[in-house]
Amino acid sequence: MQDPKELSQIGGVAERLGVSTRTIKYYEELGLVSPENRSPGGFRLYNASDIERLERILRLKGMGFSLAAVREFLSVRDVAKEATRERVLAETTEHLKAREREVDDRISKTREDLKSAEALREELRRDISLCEARMRELKKA
Repeated sequence: MQDPKELSQIGGVAERLGVSTRTIKYYEELGLVSPENRSPGGFRLYNASDIERLERILRLKGMGFSLAAVREFLSVRDVAKEATRERVLAETTEHLKAREREVDDRISKTREDLKSAEALREELRRDISLCEARMRELKKA
């Protein structure tokens, strides 16, 4: 885990997260992440909070959420962090619960897809075994 006060240049962050620097810059252009710090030479410097935000963006993207949906997830969280009224927090909580249900649905679908893929793999293994056995029979004949 990164020291909260430690700052990293975009290249190091990109390498750590397994994405290109262009991807991170694109997310910055879209307003999804905004590193507050710059080096004296003008290089973007990302703190632990910026990196956590990028990790969250990548997780959401990895689950198939559009960038518009990612923006919504992030904005709801940002509102919750800054909210000073109970009503705003209650609305934000309901919104987050709806997003949680959406993620739960995606998890269920992914589990179903995985079971189907595993069943298909087993069928393919049986088919391969059948073909290999048949080839051995043909070689003996």
